[in-house]
This record gives sequence, C-alpha cells and structure tokens, in this order.
Amino acid sequence: MAITLKNASRFIISKLELLFFKWGRFVSLHPYPVILGCILITSLCSLGFLKFRSEHKANLLWIPLESDYNVNQDWLDGHFKKSTREEVVVFVSDNILTPESLRLMLQVHTAVGGIKKDGKTFDDICARVPIADIFQTKRRKKRQVTEESEETNVYDDYEDFWGGEYNEYPEEEEAVTVAVDRINFDKYSEKKNKSEGNENILETIPDNIYCDLVTTLNEKCIQTSLLEIWKYREELINSATQQEILDAVNLLVRSPWYGYDADYSSLLGGIVRNSSGHIVGAKSAQMVWVVEVPDDGRVISSQGSGVALEIADPTTLAWEAELIQIAQNSTRDELQVMVNAARSFGDVSTEAIFFDATLMAGGYIIMFIYTIVMLGKLNTLEVRLYLTISGIISVGMGLIIAIGLSSLLGYPYTPIHAILPFLCLGIGIDDMFVIVQCWSNMQKDPLNAGLSLPDRMGIALKHAGVSVTVTSLTDVFAFGVGAVTQMPGLESFSVCTAIGLGSIYLLQVSWFVAWLSLDERRIATGRDGLLMCVVHKDYKPSTCCKQNLGDIVVKKYAKLLSSVIFKFLVIVFTLGMLGFGIWGSILIRQKFDPVLLLPSDSYLREWLNVHDELYPENGWGAEIYTGEFDHSDLYKFEELTNNLEELKNTRTHIRGVQSWWSKLKKYSKEETNFTTWEDFANPNDFPVILSDFLYSPLGSNFKSNFRFYDELLCNQAAPKIKASKFKIDYLVFNGPEEHIPAKRKIEELVKSSNLTRAFSHVQVYAAWETDEIIGFELWRNIGLAMVCVFIVTLILLANIPICLMVLTIVIITLANIIGFLHFWDITIDIISCINIVLAIGLCVDYSVHIGHAFLVAKGSRREKAVKAVATIGPAVFNGGMTTFLALVMLGASTSHVFVTFFKVFVLTVLFGLFHGLVFFPTILSLLGPINTVDESTCDSVGSTSTDISPASSGSSTPARTPQGHINRGLVNEGKTKETSLENQWVGAD
Repeated sequence: MAITLKNASRFIISKLELLFFKWGRFVSLHPYPVILGCILITSLCSLGFLKFRSEHKANLLWIPLESDYNVNQDWLDGHFKKSTREEVVVFVSDNILTPESLRLMLQVHTAVGGIKKDGKTFDDICARVPIADIFQTKRRKKRQVTEESEETNVYDDYEDFWGGEYNEYPEEEEAVTVAVDRINFDKYSEKKNKSEGNENILETIPDNIYCDLVTTLNEKCIQTSLLEIWKYREELINSATQQEILDAVNLLVRSPWYGYDADYSSLLGGIVRNSSGHIVGAKSAQMVWVVEVPDDGRVISSQGSGVALEIADPTTLAWEAELIQIAQNSTRDELQVMVNAARSFGDVSTEAIFFDATLMAGGYIIMFIYTIVMLGKLNTLEVRLYLTISGIISVGMGLIIAIGLSSLLGYPYTPIHAILPFLCLGIGIDDMFVIVQCWSNMQKDPLNAGLSLPDRMGIALKHAGVSVTVTSLTDVFAFGVGAVTQMPGLESFSVCTAIGLGSIYLLQVSWFVAWLSLDERRIATGRDGLLMCVVHKDYKPSTCCKQNLGDIVVKKYAKLLSSVIFKFLVIVFTLGMLGFGIWGSILIRQKFDPVLLLPSDSYLREWLNVHDELYPENGWGAEIYTGEFDHSDLYKFEELTNNLEELKNTRTHIRGVQSWWSKLKKYSKEETNFTTWEDFANPNDFPVILSDFLYSPLGSNFKSNFRFYDELLCNQAAPKIKASKFKIDYLVFNGPEEHIPAKRKIEELVKSSNLTRAFSHVQVYAAWETDEIIGFELWRNIGLAMVCVFIVTLILLANIPICLMVLTIVIITLANIIGFLHFWDITIDIISCINIVLAIGLCVDYSVHIGHAFLVAKGSRREKAVKAVATIGPAVFNGGMTTFLALVMLGASTSHVFVTFFKVFVLTVLFGLFHGLVFFPTILSLLGPINTVDESTCDSVGSTSTDISPASSGSSTPARTPQGHINRGLVNEGKTKETSLENQWVGAD
C-alpha cells in the first residue's frame, strides 16, 4: 500500500510538474494572446449578467424552499395577503404621564398628520377601520328637554345618531353648538352600567335601519396613542391635567375614539404603580400609525436585506422617510423621541451590509500597498506596481465570471455575497505570492542562471503550479459542498464562491503569469517600475534592497527547530489553546437574531434596546390561521382556545390570546337568548349569530379576521367561511432555547385541534426556523468540507500521513476559531456559520502549502521542515498578512456582519499562520514522513540557496546538481524535441 501511494505520488506530481512547465513556457512566449484570451472568456461569461437577479427575502434565503413557513406563506398570499405597514414612535421621559409630555406628543402627531407626499396625507394613505360606537361622534341639537315619554327620548337619540355621521342638511349647522366638555370616562370604563345608554337604544332601532347605519358609517384611520382618549382634540389635550391623565389610563377599557375594547396601559412602558396597583407614572408611551399600500404597490427589493421584505409603494416610502425625520428632530431635553418605521429595518440593515465602504476601501488600500512592497523590492526598477494591479484585476475578472456563470445557472445574488470580493481577493493574492515566491526561489538557484525567460518561467510555474493546484482544488471543493445545504442563500453563495475561486486560480496561472513575464521583460530592459518611459542603464540597487528578511528569519527558525525546548513549548501552547477552544466550542450559543444586522449605533437599534427594556413582556405577535369551517367545527375552536388560555396562564410561552371565538361567546351570552355556545352550534343559528356579531360593536373589529366565499351582509346569515385567523402574543425570548420550544408547543396545540389547514405564522418564524437548522447545517458543512480536504489532498499528494496531519491541523484551527468566537461575544448564526465555513479554505491553504513543500523536500525530518518553511513559508505568511490587513479596519465597524467577519478571519489568520508555520513544522520535524520521494525527483516547490542548515556553510543542498541537470536538459531538448523532453522528465523520476 505504501509503495503504491509512493508511486502514485511520484506519478501525479511529475505529470503536474510537466504540465505546468510546458504551460509556463507557453504563457511566457505568448503573453498577449493569453491576456486577450482571458479578457474574451471573461467578457463571454459576463453575458450571464443578463439573467442577474438579487434575492433579499429571508424565507427564500435561510430556510428550505419547501419548509412549513414558505408553504404557509404561499397560502397566506392567497387568503390574507398583507397590505399594511406599521409605523411606531416611542416617547421616553422620566414620567410620560404629564400634561407637558402629552402636549409634545400632540405636536408630533400634528406634524405627522401634515406630511404631504404626491398630494397625499396620512388620511389618504392610512388603513381604516369602522368605528364600533356609532354614538360617539354625534352632535346634539340645542333644545330644551322636558319630561317626555321613553319613545320620544329614543326618537331624539335616533335623530342625533343620524346627525352625528351625516350632514345632508348643512343649513342646520347654524342651530348646532359643540359643547367643549371633558370626555365622559365613565361611559368607557368598567363602571358603565350596560342597561343604560346607547346599547339600550340600539336594541330599539329596527334591524334594517341599524344595518343601513353600520354599513355606511365613516371609517377612521388606524392610529393608536394616548391622544385618542381625548379624541385627538387639541383643546382637550392642551387642558388635560395630571389627574385626568392618570384617571384615563387606569379607568378606561374602551376607546372613546373607536369604541373598541382598549388597554391603554399596553401603550406604556416602565410603568410605576402604587400600593393599590394603580398606575401613577410611566417612562414611555407608544404612538402607532398604520398605512394601507394600494393595489398597485410594488415590492421594493432594497428593503429587507435578507431579513424581511414588505410590500410598499413610492408614496408610502416617501411619507415614512419624512416621518422618520420628524421623529428624530422632535427629541427635547425632557423628552426623547425614537422611531421604528416599516422601512427602517430595510434601510438600516442594507446600509450596514453594503455601505461600510470607507472601512473596506481603507483595508484594501493597506493590503494593496503591502502587496506591492512584498511582491517586488523597494527600488524604482524592481517595484511591481503594475504587476500587483494586474493581479487584483484578475480577482475582479474572477468575480465577474463567478457571478455571470452562477446567474446563468439560476442562482441569485444575496446580501451575503457582499463578502465575496474580500474572500476572493484574499485567496487570489495568496496564489500571487506563491507564484512570485517560486520565481524568486528559482532566481536564487545558480543552476538556472543563463536560461531564457520562458524556460525560467516554466521552471517557476512548475514549482508553484502543483502547490496552488492543491490548495485551489481543496478550496473549490470545500466551498462547493455548501451547494448541498438546505438554505438556498448559502447554496447560492457557495456555488458562486466555488466558481469564483476556480476562475481566479485559472487566471492566476495564465493572466498573472503572462503579466509577470512582461514585468520581467521590463526589468531586463531597465525600464522604470513607475514610469516605464524612463530607462535605467547599468542600474545597481542599494545594499538594503538586496537584503532578504525571509532568509534571516529562516536561519533563526532553523535553529529553533533544533531546540527541544522550543518544540516542547510550541506543543504545550498549542494544546493549551486547543483546550480553551474546545471549552468555548461547547459553550457557544446558537442564536440568529436579525436585530444584530443593525449597526449598534443606529437609531433603530436604539429603539429596539429601549423597547426591550421598557416593554419586557411585549414579544412577537403571531396569528393562528384556519381553512374553511362550519358549525360542526366550533368545538375545535373551543378546545384550542381553552388550551391557549391555559398556556397563557402558565406564563411560559405566550402572554395573550385575542380570539374572535371568546368574544363571540361573550356576545351570545350578553346579547342573545343562547345559554351556551352549543345552543347555536347548528347550521341555522351559527351563520346568523356570526353575522350579527361581526356587525355589532363587540365584534366589528373582527371582520378582517374572516374570509368568506360570498359577501358578508348585515342582517343576513354569514356565507360559507373560507378562512379565519386570530392573534396570540408571545413572551420575550432570549434565544432558540426558549422560542423553539414555544413555537413547537403552539404548533402542537394547533395541530391537535384538527381544524382544517390550521397553522400559526409570523414573520419572525423564518428566523426561528433558521435557528432550528443552522447548527446542523454548520456541522454538516464542516464535516463535508473536511472530507473534501482529505480526499483532494490524498489524490494530489498521495500521502496518507501528510493528509491526516493537514486534516488535523485544520480541525484544531477550527476548534480554536469557534471556541474563541464564544469568548468574543459571537453566536452561531447565519453570518458566523458562513464565515466559519469560509475559514476552512484559508486554513487549508496555510497547512497544505507547508505539507506539500515538506513532502517534496529532501533530507532529515528537521531539514525537510526547515526547507518547507524556507521555500513556501514567506508566501504563506504574506498571504495571511494581506488577509489580516484587508480586514483590520473592519474592527471599527458597528455592523454585525462586518464585525463578525472581522473576528472570524482575524482568528483564522492568527491561528492558521501559527499552526501552519509554527506548530505544523514542529510536528513534521518530529513525526513527518521521510523518503517519500526519491532524491532525484523534481522539486515542485522550488529551491532556495539560503543557508538553512547549521552544518552547511553556504553551499547548496546535495541534491541540487541532478536537479540542475534535469532543468538544463529540459530546456535544451525542449527547443528541438518535446517528446524526448517528456520522456526524460518522467524517466528522471
């Protein structure tokens, strides 16, 4: 087995070396056709942008397309498609229940009401609801009332009723006076005697007249705040006293504005109560507006950023933008105003993901400067400015190819694609450093002196080609395994990344090598590296430019690897860090919180923080939907409602149930002759009582909770029910360990009810379902990536010990990354999951380069380890350093996306470089395989004349002479007989 793998390794490496030698010569001989060919291929692939599309909907990115959420959402789009947008402003003060605060709230309300966009105000774009108390806005005629009959009193109120909602005879206005009286709180409080007042009057109104009234009454805009207690009347609000405000929030159970049941304490946060339980103060109050999007509203793709997507139209968006501006400008010293408009999350999260341009650009500039310095030398002749630019252009071309081809394959561009340029740039520059490092190693070898440029380029690419092939293929497959994920967004990103890395690899060994050949021709002719029109004759670089820091480091490192103490300290330190990493990996939480996508200093993040602090019980509100049902299913609603009420009383998962069924039972008990709900659970009575209920003050706000096959008409039996819904309110949850069991419990109760097509749904379920699968997805993708790394390295290197060591190094690095992320306040979510999978590619690069270099080096274990570091170590270090420099400025970002990106890849670079350049060579010097390849084999990494052996005194390694003969023979025979060249190459192995 060992002999078979040994022969396979020799065969694969020799064939790859031969291929890259020939390709390097060809590119050097024909650089311009290669460059034009690369441009042509890139241009053809860019045609895929004709099918380019972006996707931002969370339910189409981070959960399976066939998931319950998506299936339910499709059903909702056909039955209860949302057409409203909610805008919420929170007023915060030491005590919001003061006349001064109330007046400031009125100022904001008035300013918002005055917003006019495209000729429309809030009254024109608001969602509307029919009023429940048809007597609340009536105007009484001024007249003398005497002791008259009950019939006359009823008639008078009936007349006033019509007068309150209609004004068909404006001439009567002169006889009407509006009394500026305070709101009668008793009328809307629990103390109100039902036997008196308007409800008694309603019973005497004929059914046909009542239906005419309730079906033609004016609807009111949906807006909720403390101001509705005073019916938004400025004179009442400005004259309200502290005691009146406290009486209102303590006594009222019905809205004076709408007539519906109302709990004004739910608008308050940070409530302070006295010993008797009455409210005496509060720190915050909410104000809500609801906007109706017209039928021609369109989906705004820039909203959502992979978290949510809502229907909107340009007028609504413009109105919301001014609402945000008004709220932000309304803050006073004594009162803070914070806003959460429907467009806020999309605006802020989109800016966070796509708009940290300054920091990203700063990092790229630093990386670009470092690359220029390290690819060339600090003199005007050998500086490689244009070569660096060409290399970065090749990364851009790779991105164009990747997005173009993935678009042709039908994959969308997602918000997470924003990190693709950085990833491709980091790995692409790694390949650039390896190629230039091998060119530098070839130049140092005196046996290559006198060879032509194509021959030297062939030798250099022969050395670099195998190394970059191994790492590029492992990267492609490590990222490609993401295509088998359940999450469409991760699948799209993985496919695009795999195509991009493969394309960049091909461009590096073609486009970049062609420009490297041209740059070497420039240096040979003495043309300046900045101004090529300037020619330097007999140029001699200064002494400092000739010094190679890498050579000095390698000499020091060779001595360290000879030290037992050094090896012991490295192993102990690595094991200590590994233990720390494993501990953190066990403790790390799995939590996907969309709020984290918002910058920590954004106005919306501040609103959410205040909301969570002052409204700790206000969790998400979900709807429970059902399909069609009739009277025979009422017992199912009874059972479901009772179970939900019991669950609410336990205070474990939900805090409220707002069911039409409970209100219908109350209506039947108070307004009909039915004793129990079973009495009307028959095909004759149920449609009638349901219709009456939905047109009553108690049930009119539940009309929108039903969908009928025909039109619902007053005083007629309700048509067959097509669908229904009612609301539940969750508690506030701290993470998936709380909200996943809560969601499952609700689903269990709903399913056990056996109602047709019954399910619960809310937008945040998409994030909660992501939490259910993200842990599995992470570990599965890591496992598949590890398998791909092992298989690819085994096929290309054909050495089991090296492959196992590489795999072990990658696993140790990942354990450290995940563990230290926990101690750096990062949880497992969509962003960190993707970044951790991406980190595998960089980890593989750091270790595979060293492993391959060790495999083809010669000598004892320690000598092979030192040679591996000497030949490829500088390129590996420079690649890691450019990655670090590119992201170092992201540490100042307030975006969760970029902060997570920064933390993951800083740990990747630090642990990757340490394990690849320190720990791995230490292990190789102790346990690395020896004599895997014959001494006469070709060196696919390249050699260096650096003195790396303490026993040597500047001479080349003993195996250099045969290698030099092979190189020279290849060059000479390659000019006359290519077949003999190939035979001699293979024969030399």
